[in-house]
Amino acid sequence: MNSLSYFLSSPRFIVIGGHKCGTSSLHSYFKQHPDILMPKIKGQDLLNKGDLDIADYQKSYEMITNQKIFGEVSSNYFQSHKACSEIKKYFAHIKLLMILRNPVDRAFSHFNMISAEQKLNVQFTEIDQNHDKFGEIIRLGFYYDNLKQYIDTFGKHQLKVFLFDSFIKNKQQFFEEVFQFIEVDDKFLPNTSVILRKGGEVKNRGLKEFILSNPILHKTASLLTKPFTTSEQRYNFYKKIDNVFIEKPSLTNEAREIFINIYREDILKTQELLDINLSHYL
Repeated sequence: MNSLSYFLSSPRFIVIGGHKCGTSSLHSYFKQHPDILMPKIKGQDLLNKGDLDIADYQKSYEMITNQKIFGEVSSNYFQSHKACSEIKKYFAHIKLLMILRNPVDRAFSHFNMISAEQKLNVQFTEIDQNHDKFGEIIRLGFYYDNLKQYIDTFGKHQLKVFLFDSFIKNKQQFFEEVFQFIEVDDKFLPNTSVILRKGGEVKNRGLKEFILSNPILHKTASLLTKPFTTSEQRYNFYKKIDNVFIEKPSLTNEAREIFINIYREDILKTQELLDINLSHYL
């Protein structure tokens, strides 16, 4: 049952993107479903690597055979010609999912993440003037060409697009529709209380570092909770505390209008390609 032929022929789905669309959290949510087998680590993106050895891809999973379907979540496959080609080569009958986020909000979230990591002294409205440094932030919000690539390769029947808003606002309906598409128990609702990579600005940084980076507090908390919690439960609790200190900045109407104009044509083409209403993006 753990043979390569079994692995290649088994039912499978991949979330191909997009970036800053909740993929890190989705990986952890899918892992909770008893019918789904996910890679041990999210973000390896092995189908986008140079010389792929498909046996190495198999090894990224713990080969437990009571699950009904293999899954993977990537934020990078969507932009990759190589990933699209490799998926088609090895998993021609796969089911693909795409999370589509308002490109302006996506770019703003991406910018805030990089700004926090690199402590940038630049405004969001200035990134369009520096494509060498910030071009990727803008580029990842152009969806049409990449969607067309996957549709042309697999057909619309193998690709289901979900709007990020539906994921955020009505998780029960979102997961019900996802699980129906990949044909697993659609009554299962994962615990979504933990957001693994919450975007935004850090507030009260000193207090945050005192609580989360203090070795004495960390050791004491670990000793007290270890006897009756799992490592995953402790990690989730850590992330919940971490998220308390993250505050989402607001995007000004002026900045939004600038970026709507950047993405307008692509939004309209994407809307027509998918035959869905994206007027709320404009």
